[in-house]
Amino acid sequence: MEIKCTIDQVKTLKKGMKITLSVENDKVKGVMKDIHNFIDRDLIVDLSIDAENEQEKLNQISADQRKKIYALFNDIAAHTGNNKETVKGEMKTRFMQNTDYPHEELSLGSISREEASNFIEYIIEFCFEWGIEITDMPKEAFDDIERYLQVCLKKKKCAVCGSEAEIHHVDAIQIGHDRNKVDDSNKRKIALCRQHHSEAHNIGWKTFADKYKVKGVK
Repeated sequence: MEIKCTIDQVKTLKKGMKITLSVENDKVKGVMKDIHNFIDRDLIVDLSIDAENEQEKLNQISADQRKKIYALFNDIAAHTGNNKETVKGEMKTRFMQNTDYPHEELSLGSISREEASNFIEYIIEFCFEWGIEITDMPKEAFDDIERYLQVCLKKKKCAVCGSEAEIHHVDAIQIGHDRNKVDDSNKRKIALCRQHHSEAHNIGWKTFADKYKVKGVK
């Protein structure tokens, strides 16, 4: 039995890999019939992969990235009272105008994975700037955790929960120095809300950093 199909999804598991194959609609009935007829026999799969085509797919926006983008659109819409399509158009325009986006149009159906990552980061910074509550934890949307922590410092947003924040110095400033006058550019720090700031002091920095998977940045 020979079935022509394409690779739909690949997931790495703890033990091995799960590959989901996709069959064209007009061949589904025939495939199901063949599988039923040979149900008691071993199914041998010979995978012939179009490397160039698969690499192109890997470079495109992922389903998870698209989901995160639309979740952020929903958050902005809920805050502003605008509908999601209006928010979508405005955020695309802002992104293209305020960044070095290389194309004349931004299409969420065809942008690259890297461009989608940059767009997500831009929207999160916008939400931080305008006090828009983000439903999903923004830290998970950043590919680069250090970049996320820098944004939190810049916008004074808690790196753990996204609330209004103050600066926690991982590298302590010596007693007797005015924190507002000391140059702390070479010291590690993190933006934390009052609750998480107190917790960091109470349980110790190492325990806190391990618990929330964060670190201090300069």
